[in-house]
Amino acid sequence: FIRPVLIDVTSEHQVISGFAETAVEFGGVDILVSNAGLASAAPIEETTLELWNKNMDILSTGYFLVSREAFRLFRVQGIGGNVVFVASKNGLAASPNAAAYCTAKAAEIHLARCLALEGAEAQIRVNVVNPDAVLRGSKIWTGEWKEQRAAAYKMSTDDLEEHYRSRSMLKRSVFPEDIAEAIYFFASDMSAKSTGNIINVDAGNAQSFTR
Repeated sequence: FIRPVLIDVTSEHQVISGFAETAVEFGGVDILVSNAGLASAAPIEETTLELWNKNMDILSTGYFLVSREAFRLFRVQGIGGNVVFVASKNGLAASPNAAAYCTAKAAEIHLARCLALEGAEAQIRVNVVNPDAVLRGSKIWTGEWKEQRAAAYKMSTDDLEEHYRSRSMLKRSVFPEDIAEAIYFFASDMSAKSTGNIINVDAGNAQSFTR
């Protein structure tokens, strides 16, 4: 049985102590998959400072804190390292009524690019997976987010999955296992010569093309 180390990514103290505990428990860290998340939606006039800060605390500051501690360990270990951010299509493509979420996700992506530059000489790779519209099996869609996105697109919640499927270029739905496969690719040696890159797992969306 592997005992998990629980960390609140918005707490600097918990992140530092959590990585120290992990290093003692498992002998070090080789891979960081940063996947802490939430979803929020609101028109900009109704976006409270509390909601804005919550997005930034978890999706921006949280990713910074865990990455910083991972980098510190990677450098001490001296054998390279691997960071994978799970960001979002919304970090590249704007979405209505979700300014706080989109902005925080964009910060994640740019942070990953900066870290790829800083880590390369130490063989620390940093890459990003951008999911989009993962409805089935995602806890994000069990709360108010589903109703909020349906309201933003002026449709019923029952129509959302078909809306996302039909708007994609490939006309296919995206599932959690699709995201897991992309994460595994970046976390494995299959991508040993890749850093600073993005995989969009969105069934095709021209808005989120990286170039």
